[in-house]
Amino acid sequence: MPTMLVLPWRWTGQRRPENVLLFASRFDGTGLRTGWRLLTGGMRLRRAALRAPGALGASVRAHPFRGRYYTLSMWQDQDSLMAFARGTAHRRAARGLAELAPARGVLISRPAGPQRPTWPDTLRWLTGLEPGPYRHQPQSAADSGTAQPGR
Repeated sequence: MPTMLVLPWRWTGQRRPENVLLFASRFDGTGLRTGWRLLTGGMRLRRAALRAPGALGASVRAHPFRGRYYTLSMWQDQDSLMAFARGTAHRRAARGLAELAPARGVLISRPAGPQRPTWPDTLRWLTGLEPGPYRHQPQSAADSGTAQPGR
């Protein structure tokens, strides 16, 4: 089993506007069943996200031995992201994970430019954030480069 698995960044065919929304998540899983569900769920969600209206690109990263799983996606706007989150594919994945155990994770977004985000930048952004409900980082925090919880 690899110590790390990355499904690389893949763009959709949609035109990237100048200002976009970057979304990142981190989930901490314990045990083989939970880890497998996080990994396979992340792979399915990446495929679904890449077909969703307003999605611009996505990637998944997994550290199975550490029990840590990440998603990274870029959206045209907050409405597109929230529509995907309320959609069937996302609800099914969340329900499947909740059946195993309470999910501990970080779900956060911030405004960004149209460039592809990097995993090192994303990991720095997510490091130190406590699990909790979805947060949106205001523009000023994203500009400063500090990973502060959104409001």
